Amino acid sequence: MRKISNNNILVLGGGGREHSICESLKKSKNVQNIYCAPGNAGIKKIAKIANINSYEFKHVLKFCKKNKINFVVPGSEDYLEKGISDFLKLEGIEVIGPSKYASLLETSKYFTKKLCDLSGIKTAKWIICDDAKNAKVILKTKKFPIVIKMDSLAAGKGVLVAKKLNDANKFLDNIINGKLGSRKSKIIIEECLYGEEGSFFFAVDGNDAKYLGSAKDYKRVGERNKGLNTGGMGCISPSPRENKKVVSSVLKEIVKPTLENMKKLGYSFTGFLYAGVMFTKKGIYLIEYNVRLGDPECQAVLARLKTNFLDICLAIKAGTLKKLKIEKSKNISVCVVLASKGYPEKYAKGIEIFGVNKLNNEGDVKIYHAGTKKNNLGKLLTNGGRVLNVVGKAKNIKKALDKTYDICRKIHWKGYFYRKDIGS
Repeated sequence: MRKISNNNILVLGGGGREHSICESLKKSKNVQNIYCAPGNAGIKKIAKIANINSYEFKHVLKFCKKNKINFVVPGSEDYLEKGISDFLKLEGIEVIGPSKYASLLETSKYFTKKLCDLSGIKTAKWIICDDAKNAKVILKTKKFPIVIKMDSLAAGKGVLVAKKLNDANKFLDNIINGKLGSRKSKIIIEECLYGEEGSFFFAVDGNDAKYLGSAKDYKRVGERNKGLNTGGMGCISPSPRENKKVVSSVLKEIVKPTLENMKKLGYSFTGFLYAGVMFTKKGIYLIEYNVRLGDPECQAVLARLKTNFLDICLAIKAGTLKKLKIEKSKNISVCVVLASKGYPEKYAKGIEIFGVNKLNNEGDVKIYHAGTKKNNLGKLLTNGGRVLNVVGKAKNIKKALDKTYDICRKIHWKGYFYRKDIGS
């Protein structure tokens, strides 16, 4: 594969995922400039902040042309749902991410369920409801526990495992009242599967899929997996369930049939794909797809990646993944999210953060900024619900956890919190 020595890259997003992507790209000698929009206080130290509205695609295009951008990496699903890949590719700008229609694998639960049926992929039994009001009527006839999913995006908060009807109704009322996602969203009601979850990540170039790594995510806001669903409070990589047989099964039984049928439908997939699966007594079931690197899983997975991340992006872009060997460290990595009080609901911004500047962000423990900014006096302030990610790696899970939590205890701000049971 021919390497270009003057790559100029634009990363879209401002979270911990984008911070780790920028850092991974910066490791390559074949990168000239890394730009990020909107970025954050941590990203600003390693990349140039593009002063544009990243959701105004005309502004993004103008910036790309002016700065001779070789390719764009959209961090979140929001850009992909809005068609950033289609828009920029029509203008000759390469994007490491799927088209708007291929993104339906994440942006529409209904689409993925139908594709699973078409492809013979194991997934929970399901029915579709026109909206939340319709779902409330149908749920009166169902046995609990049961899983309720919004068809459309809801920032990782559109799923509920309802133990009883009252829990389900509260969740659906939040949708009806406009507090969660779109009121118009269709609702999926599906059987509750039992087992352990895992996330398996792949790079895809339209023809081939190469395995990047796995993680176990901790979604609930509270310890012992209690409380509301969040975008993720931490993770470990690899998944405790990962082995050669499992990776082969996920690729053969889930990912490949998906990509083959996407191609037949005219929705050829390129970019990053991760399969959220459940290990049950009856086999491995697909729970959901995400069409980008997860957050905070990305931080832990990239921490173990030995193959140059730029080379992976270039292989996706060129359609040459088949020739690329992707290697991973045998170390275990841990990511712990530090969040503001009130997350994932209401939380204050602009609170001063202490301790970060005193820590050396090198070696086996890294601090990635998610919701941060600096004021005119240079003070580091909170600017989101998930504020910082601490990522540590070591030869075993205990050492990785010890290193990570040691750093977590040295950072603080008023009302901050983090789960103390990641990796348990």
